[in-house]
Amino acid sequence: MKRSPLTLAILTSLAITTVSITHAAPLLQTHGDYSYANHHKANAYLEIDVKAFEDNITRLQNTLKDDTKICAIMKADAYGNGIDLLMPSINKLNVPCIGIASNEEARVARAHGYQGTIMRVRLASGDEAEAALEYGITELTGSLQHAQALSAIAQKHGKTIEYHLSLNAGGMDRNGIDMDGASGQRDAIAITKLPNLRITGIMTHYANEDVDFVRERLAKFNEQSQWLIQAANLDRNKLTLHTANSFATIAVPESHLDMVRPGGLIYGDTIDAKPAYKPIMSFKTKVASVQFYPAGTSVGYDGTHTLMRDSYLANLPFGYSDGYRRAFTNKGVVLIGGMRAPVLGKTSMNTTMVDVTDIIVKQPVNINDEVVIYGAQADARISQAEIEDINEALLADLYTIWGNSNPRLIKP
Repeated sequence: MKRSPLTLAILTSLAITTVSITHAAPLLQTHGDYSYANHHKANAYLEIDVKAFEDNITRLQNTLKDDTKICAIMKADAYGNGIDLLMPSINKLNVPCIGIASNEEARVARAHGYQGTIMRVRLASGDEAEAALEYGITELTGSLQHAQALSAIAQKHGKTIEYHLSLNAGGMDRNGIDMDGASGQRDAIAITKLPNLRITGIMTHYANEDVDFVRERLAKFNEQSQWLIQAANLDRNKLTLHTANSFATIAVPESHLDMVRPGGLIYGDTIDAKPAYKPIMSFKTKVASVQFYPAGTSVGYDGTHTLMRDSYLANLPFGYSDGYRRAFTNKGVVLIGGMRAPVLGKTSMNTTMVDVTDIIVKQPVNINDEVVIYGAQADARISQAEIEDINEALLADLYTIWGNSNPRLIKP
């Protein structure tokens, strides 16, 4: 049957809409090719050290008590490192739980044959929770209204949704139910009685990375969770109690309870605080060209840097479209040949210029030479602290974007 262009456009739009509702953006690879041989195909890329990832998890496993399990947080596509790339390691190390945000992340995990608990670490919308039924996600809830919506979805499909109840004891005012008053206590009990829902855990999340704050809020969580278990007549042996993010896992061992939820820790972005955990991501590009420019000329848009000497500048084929924000204008530094090269001029959409004058007097700089934007080269490093100081934001603010903007390759 012949369809008009308008009809085809509508059908295409509906198809795209259906995909986005079912899978949640962005769509992720499954069993992708992350071979190092492909690095020359991209202008910039992320190099993921799988061995360091596995070592970080193993190190953490060895520090925990036998009855404390790990839930590896893999939201934001494994913090930009790629959940598809890292799931084989999760399976290899028998990690019993992963934490995700999107249905896509759950889909990829199940596609890798993962049989453990997949716990959502934020509240899901109704449509999202309904689409997630096929993946067996343990949902998070922290309000009676939200839990009632989950219950209705489960009843509609004749299924039971497992969930963890979030308490606001950690002070986030985000996902958790406030049990300081009688109203919150009544709602919490009511949630546990809803049909087609099964409570399998109680949790909270800490608003601050401060030892005294965590201990104060942990005491509050312990009191509230124990009250709820008794008041709602719950079976403690069938519940997982958990509060510890990466900071609490490192700094407050008594917060470990039944399970810890390390995120940044297993990816090594807490290197400055805990150097035994190694960063697994490096951000790299290559030299596109090296050109001579005389003193007195200006570099880049708006001429924000004027050369004070005759200079050799390396043209690097990456910019803010690849996640290297304009905050690095005249402030950033990259590594070439194990030496530091400062960014000159404004970071462009697809190009960044760096000064290699002082490098060239020691060694040549050639087209296709490796450039490290974040990570180590020889004995030099662009550190987490350095990046965060220039960017005035957490490293996670960047690497989650890098992961969506650049291909990932496994470090050989």
